[in-house]
Amino acid sequence: MKLNFVNYCSFLICLLPAALITGPLIPEIILLICNIFFLIRVVQEKNFKYFNNIFFKIFLVFWISLNILSLFSDYILYSLKYSFSYIRYGIFVLSIYYLITNNKNFINNFYKSIIVTLLILLFDSYFQYFFGFNIFGFNKPSDFMISSFFNDELILGTYLLRISPLLIALYLFFIYKKNTKLNWFLFYIAIAFPIIFLSGQRTPFYLSILFLLCSIIILKLDKYKFLSLVFALIIISTNILMDQKKYVGAATGYKGRMVSDIIYNYKKIPEYQEKQIQDYKYLKYFFISPSHNSLWFTALELYSENKLVGQGPNTFRKTCQNLKHEIQYSCSTHPHNYFFQLLSETGLIGTLIYIVIYLSILKSFFIDYFNLNNNKKNLHLKTIIFLKLSLLINFVPLFPNGNFFNNHQNILIFLPIGFLLYFLNIKKNGND
Repeated sequence: MKLNFVNYCSFLICLLPAALITGPLIPEIILLICNIFFLIRVVQEKNFKYFNNIFFKIFLVFWISLNILSLFSDYILYSLKYSFSYIRYGIFVLSIYYLITNNKNFINNFYKSIIVTLLILLFDSYFQYFFGFNIFGFNKPSDFMISSFFNDELILGTYLLRISPLLIALYLFFIYKKNTKLNWFLFYIAIAFPIIFLSGQRTPFYLSILFLLCSIIILKLDKYKFLSLVFALIIISTNILMDQKKYVGAATGYKGRMVSDIIYNYKKIPEYQEKQIQDYKYLKYFFISPSHNSLWFTALELYSENKLVGQGPNTFRKTCQNLKHEIQYSCSTHPHNYFFQLLSETGLIGTLIYIVIYLSILKSFFIDYFNLNNNKKNLHLKTIIFLKLSLLINFVPLFPNGNFFNNHQNILIFLPIGFLLYFLNIKKNGND
């Protein structure tokens, strides 16, 4: 029974990189199946050690806080639906940890699954870029965006950004085990980094620059890594230089989308917003465009109405309705920023927990980095560093991003944490 469960769920998790391309439904089904089987197994085995780790304890505190905060909301049942079900992501992490521990082939099979998925995705992305449609006939969303198999869902860059640190972390693990070189890393950077740019998604692109710089620092820059970087930059620069159309307030090409649009929107911030921005002196440099600003002002106004506990997890779409008639505010499903969303929905309590957790990860990331030395076993530590880097990038505050409670996004974000728990356990016990 145990073997069947492990093999069955291992297979499902290995399908996850491809399933995430299809949308949120199939990944959610995979998550729920594996969570149920995991809970059944730990109860049958009376083996609750998987719950006894720092991650789950902190996660549990955050989850309990979300549920308590939902009780103070004007939309209690609606908010509780999201806060209570958030527990599934913590259990999902533990189920992956369980599978890795009990299936010696899991990491190898999952690694192959990511490689195959990404090679097909990247091939299709370049195909769509050059021919205007992908292998399924999906047309490019515009002249300055590609979406590949995601079609109308413009998240290609987000997907690549979130899954790349996990891929590289596992690659470093196999380097350590097999004593090979970094050739695959160079190849991946050279072909994947430009696709994030060509997707036309600005936040993933600029975060990918940060990720690339961190990767070069962690792995040390040599002439081969430099050449892969140059190859990527040639593709990006060519698309910017080819865009010779005059910018008139709307993007007409990659230069307009990725550069001019940002400068134009920043300069177009209206006077009434400028006055509001001055009231938030510690945040004023993060107000980047009229549309983002109005959402963030809305979040700050909702926060001011209930500073301690907020309006309730994932209720922004409902509470912002009361403000949308005023010119300085706007309404959406979420504020497009984790910090402002948590501030408005969970108040100081939820936001402080988020900030403390993020700073703790950042601190441990730097501690691990400064503990690096020149012996071969560093690759184990580098694997851990890249997994922590994925968390820092995925949960970065004060950058435009998605809904904090979105299931598709959270599956991608929490996926690497199960691997991180396993490698931290190896490090703790001194095992290979």
